[in-house]
Amino acid sequence: MNNVKNKLPGAAIFKAGIFLMLFLLINPELKAQTQPELQTAVMKLGHLWLGVAANGYRSSFEYLSGYFPNDFDIMANRGQYAESYTGAGIVLTALHWFNPLVDSVQTVSQYSFTSSLYPAWQAGKVLVPITNYLRYGYPDQVVNFTTVPLDNFGTVNPAYGAFQNHTYDEIVQVTDSTILGINVSRTLLGWSQNYNDDYVIADLMFTNASADTLDSVYINLNFSKDNLEYSNGHNPAPGTSDNFKLGSNDWHHYYGGKPGDSLRVFYEYSADDPQKPGDNMGSPAVTQNGRLLDPDFTYMTVLHASKQPFTDASQDVDDFMQPKVTYFGRNFPKTVQNDVYNSSNFYVIRGGFSDDYPMPGAFPDTHHEANGDEMGFADNSQTPAAYPENASYRYVSFGPYTMLPGQKVHIVYANGYTGIGFKKGQEVGQEWLDGTLQDPPNMPNPNTGWLPANFQFPSGATEMDKRKDKWISMGLDSVMLSAYRAKWNYDHNYNIPQAPPPPETVSVTGYGDGVEIDWTDPQAETMPDFAGYRIMARISNADTIFYSPVYNSDASDKSAKHSFKLKDVLFGAQYYFYVQSKALIASDDPNADSTTRGKMMYSSRLLFPDINSVQPPHFPQGDLSKIRIVPNPYNIKDPLLITYGFTNQRNIAFYNLPSQCTIKIFTENGDLVQTIQHNNPLGTGSENWNMLTSSQQVINSGVYIAVFQKPSGEISYQKFIVVR
Repeated sequence: MNNVKNKLPGAAIFKAGIFLMLFLLINPELKAQTQPELQTAVMKLGHLWLGVAANGYRSSFEYLSGYFPNDFDIMANRGQYAESYTGAGIVLTALHWFNPLVDSVQTVSQYSFTSSLYPAWQAGKVLVPITNYLRYGYPDQVVNFTTVPLDNFGTVNPAYGAFQNHTYDEIVQVTDSTILGINVSRTLLGWSQNYNDDYVIADLMFTNASADTLDSVYINLNFSKDNLEYSNGHNPAPGTSDNFKLGSNDWHHYYGGKPGDSLRVFYEYSADDPQKPGDNMGSPAVTQNGRLLDPDFTYMTVLHASKQPFTDASQDVDDFMQPKVTYFGRNFPKTVQNDVYNSSNFYVIRGGFSDDYPMPGAFPDTHHEANGDEMGFADNSQTPAAYPENASYRYVSFGPYTMLPGQKVHIVYANGYTGIGFKKGQEVGQEWLDGTLQDPPNMPNPNTGWLPANFQFPSGATEMDKRKDKWISMGLDSVMLSAYRAKWNYDHNYNIPQAPPPPETVSVTGYGDGVEIDWTDPQAETMPDFAGYRIMARISNADTIFYSPVYNSDASDKSAKHSFKLKDVLFGAQYYFYVQSKALIASDDPNADSTTRGKMMYSSRLLFPDINSVQPPHFPQGDLSKIRIVPNPYNIKDPLLITYGFTNQRNIAFYNLPSQCTIKIFTENGDLVQTIQHNNPLGTGSENWNMLTSSQQVINSGVYIAVFQKPSGEISYQKFIVVR
């Protein structure tokens, strides 16, 4: 029985809380200054973007405005349901605990960071305010002589103590107290290193700071793909006929509950939507050549969970049996027959629901629900706790622990987002739609790929559908590889090879003969494993277009200032560039896992947000032979017009013009259509024509002749074709 002496009466606590709330309402400025619970942080280094609420409560982060033309799958958690990606939404339980708010001992007590039971204690009270430190910041960017304003998403401080002797590139820390007397310290770690940038590690320390012994403490966490934002699938947006909701129809699978399992991984991936005809696993956008908008997995993997509470860190031993409880769903039973505690929530948290639908062959004394994709159903809506037309959650419970005063429990897990990737998903989706898709290579099961052997495809699924689904299942290899790397990282004290820094300064300028990129990166060039630079380029900001390298150098590429000019450019198109430094992992590096030794690292793509495009050329030209007409031929129905960034559909551009010239446009028969006077000695060497005649009529399809004449009398002729 817990100590119930020397307790402040619940009425006094309630009155004090009311007084404090009234005082803060009257003094809102003081509220902002004195409420560290309202502070937040953001993690944006890798494939998983996270918003961190200091109090672990629900929050609302928005990321859509923060994305930029990318070749990078990003999943961002909005935090509106307090999922545990950042240690938010924790539920703690205890038996026979004295509740000061009601002045009595409760048989079952549950404390949640999202609880509405006790408004005065609705979320964790912050003991140590939240901090957010970055090893590297954004480069100083200049595009066409204009500085690009970029605000770092944390405090850049490479000398911060926690960075020393470790290689993570972002660290967020905060400590909260809870009504149960358990203090929760959260440390969140992110890497920009490209082999370990698809997960964020949450290191949680639970300390019994009370004078009570806490019985049957369960630590319950939840995860879901619902209510997330994705970097891809917005430009262009899918058609209304595609009509899908990512994360609402997903399979859930826990690996780690049976003898022989080597890791503890709870993952989630796209399932069929029973409300739609056919097989739409992966959310194919039929209106966009079938590209898969949901080809990847989200997962959490347990790296450490205390076997029993401890006071000295040397006593902390990992227990592979933890979490003891796993389950998924949302529509859990509200009443439980013959439950000794008469608490449906506690029944589910301690594994009662999992025992109703047990995982075959699970470890003794564990409570794992059978995996949804192994239950013999064709879609997730038929699983026991599914919520029709709504998303299910993954839940894990660590415990039960008996925590004496001063004792701690240590839980470390990684959350990640990986799979076959958006680019491969685009290729697979198009071949699926075309009917040319073949099975993926090296499948462990010829019938189901990496899906369970008894996986049930939707009724009516075609052979093309099944191949598409097997390609999606191939992402499970990436999940297990990422989980292995996260565990390696933890076991090696966060000392995996250090990612190289992004450039310090970058300038991108469009000229008449191409685009020039200038950069400096002295910090990268002092690294012993420095291996040169790579410049990536692409045309347009459409997320169906991917970057490709236009410059690649080796370790000898060291200079106080670097310069490269891309001359093979499409005049007038929107170009985007980013620069990466490179570092080579030694083939015998003891801190590198065996899958990354001898491989190349690149500075983070996400530390170079190229939000401004360049449309070459920039300066006028005097040579009439260099004039270009774009696009030529012009076809109003050509999708490349949008792809390449020609957003004005009725427009022809003349590039590489001299500072002054006259442009006369004739039909093939010699009839004058329009005269344009170009006079821009200090501006760009380009001119746009809206394809209207001098009488404001839209021109017809046909062949046209443009005559360019300089004031000196020099003349040049060019033909162009218009198809309407």
